[in-house]
Amino acid sequence: MNDESSRKAGAKNIGGSSFAARDTNLEIPELYEFGPFRLEPGERKLLRENEVISLTPKAFDVLVLLVRNSGHLLEKDELIRTLWPDSFVEEGNLTNSIFMLRKALGENTDYIETVPKKGYRFVGAVRQLPDGAESAVDRHTREKRLVVAAMPASAWRSTRILAVIILTVFSVLGAGRVLWWSSSIRVPDRSQWVPLTKLPDSASQPVLSPDGRLLAFVRGPSTWIGPGQIYVKFMPDGEPVQLTHDDLIKSDPAFSPDGSRITYTVLDPQHFTWDTWGVPTLRGEPQLMMRNASGLSWTGPHQVLFSEIKKGIHMGIVAADENRLGARDIYLPTDEPAMAHRSYLSPNGKWVLLAEMDQDHQWLPCRVVPTDGNSSGRLVGPLARSCMSAAWSPDCKWMYFTANPLGVNHIWRQRFPDGQPEQITFGPTEEEGIAMAPDGRSFLTSVALQNTSLWIHDATGERQISLEVNGSNPRFTPDGKKLCYLVVKEATSKFAWFRNPGELRITDLESGHSEPVVRGDIPVLDYDISRDGKQIVIGTTDQEGVHRLWVAQLDRSLPPTQLAQVEGVQPRFGPSGEIFFRHAEAVYRVHPDGTGLRKAVAEPVYLVWNVSPDERWIVGWAPLRDRGSMAMQAFSLEGRSPIPIGDSFAFLNWTLDGRTALLGGRYLVPLSLGESLPRMPEGGFHSEQEIAHLPGARRIEESGLVPGPSSDIYAFYRGTIQRNVYRIPIQ
Repeated sequence: MNDESSRKAGAKNIGGSSFAARDTNLEIPELYEFGPFRLEPGERKLLRENEVISLTPKAFDVLVLLVRNSGHLLEKDELIRTLWPDSFVEEGNLTNSIFMLRKALGENTDYIETVPKKGYRFVGAVRQLPDGAESAVDRHTREKRLVVAAMPASAWRSTRILAVIILTVFSVLGAGRVLWWSSSIRVPDRSQWVPLTKLPDSASQPVLSPDGRLLAFVRGPSTWIGPGQIYVKFMPDGEPVQLTHDDLIKSDPAFSPDGSRITYTVLDPQHFTWDTWGVPTLRGEPQLMMRNASGLSWTGPHQVLFSEIKKGIHMGIVAADENRLGARDIYLPTDEPAMAHRSYLSPNGKWVLLAEMDQDHQWLPCRVVPTDGNSSGRLVGPLARSCMSAAWSPDCKWMYFTANPLGVNHIWRQRFPDGQPEQITFGPTEEEGIAMAPDGRSFLTSVALQNTSLWIHDATGERQISLEVNGSNPRFTPDGKKLCYLVVKEATSKFAWFRNPGELRITDLESGHSEPVVRGDIPVLDYDISRDGKQIVIGTTDQEGVHRLWVAQLDRSLPPTQLAQVEGVQPRFGPSGEIFFRHAEAVYRVHPDGTGLRKAVAEPVYLVWNVSPDERWIVGWAPLRDRGSMAMQAFSLEGRSPIPIGDSFAFLNWTLDGRTALLGGRYLVPLSLGESLPRMPEGGFHSEQEIAHLPGARRIEESGLVPGPSSDIYAFYRGTIQRNVYRIPIQ
């Protein structure tokens, strides 16, 4: 067998010791070094000096293949067959792993060469370490030990405690529970996390007063924007005091420079206005402070930084005086529907960290831009979606992020300006929101422990479907015999699937047997089932963050196929088999084979909810004609005028038989023969009471209702969540 044949034969055994030998008489080493990196396949670890680099399982396997075959071309088909031996997957799965690897190894390095139309080659200089060989890292450790051994006894006694601490931390590091940083700063074990609130429900979005004496937060179910109240307490043991008592939708509390006021964002979903309100810290009446300003933070005694809608829903970052004089743009996303929601000024006043959504309203990685507004800056933090908040260290040397690149929110940090992202909190909880202490020795975050279970109701009663997992976005097959749903790591609400990818599974409701619908690494953001029960359309993102649509057979008889040249989100099957989806603020329709792409709705639509069983209407959230307000509406696919359904609570869905409408998320309303819409007042519903008074309306006392084949079969959610603010030391 020649060298090339031996290499290809060995490439079929990723984990074995005979893998990829160019000389098959040699035993393959256990360790590899290239540049500052050390790869340990047996331990499934990649280290940069003593820092563990986080990789997805498939990305790690790709790296092992490339490194063990350093200098040799690995063809794409060969890699796919090796990595996914029992699955039908597209080339995009491999390119996504390559993309993640390049980001992990550093944007300014070039270890992986792409051979166009062929495959990939690892071109970095690799040092292979046989068993017992001393690596550079081991040698560095040995030299430290020799220095300690040569110390006088008095010096040794003075450092025994430090030595014990180091040994303890290394033992914990071996268990994967703590991460050392290159600067020798670490996040302590969870036993040292200090709870600052002890609420039975949810405290989120913490913020500290400039002197660090006061803590403000939102008490409510959402970690971003939702109903809730503003609370404040003296640190660390004061009693929380409620400052607001209303039904407004709130987010982003912030202290004024003197600590006398707390500002916060208020969203009016009907008119889609984002305004800043303020309330005295020592109680008082809340008052409107600034219209068309959200995510406001103070940058000086009378200077502020905030988000402002420019046109439609296009939102950018603006700096101004608190009376809006001297306003100037800091950053405006290129795509008009995109929205920059949150901003954080650096301590030296030269940079702004920001969190933004793309044109399809999905969270992007965080971005850092200069305050002069002359540059769009660059992406920072983990280069995956769902970076929702950020902070600076007081010395401006570190950027901190809340992000969920692997589906669960944790805290990350990155040295400014050119460090690599590193995760610093781990474990079963998720952490969201971050406020840095004035001394930089700790930060505050909201820590959540939660679980959402998926249930169904049918003729046999109620029973749980998803066990020990967070089931989300359920959909019945047309015959009502099976249920599809997403398994997501993070389950912050019944709408978690809007921003968190998951694995798509299908459960036989009679036998209870559950299995994946799509095998391989296609992260599913949203999906729908065709009306004949044969196909499924999947919304996901590729390695460049572009929203793509895939069509798969529900019985997995054929591999999934990507709809070429189609970008969009929120895919929905119509009864005729066409796929409706949204791209930016427009709704399109396309055949499952990718042909016949055309616009489906003339009006701008910002959320596609559903398609009526008779394919006459598509339900979406959009601006009302000739008004500045937003509403759920039924858009005609036959050229008729849109019909307002109601405010943001007025979601409209149907049972699969088309005889019953689900309105407002809780009310099942029978439909007259030949009708696809319930009877609605002119201008739509303005309260749940109006829906409740419809003839035959039946209220279901469950959360996240999803109708099935008939009005007596439906899925729903039950779950628990507790979220409190903790102080986490970092020194």
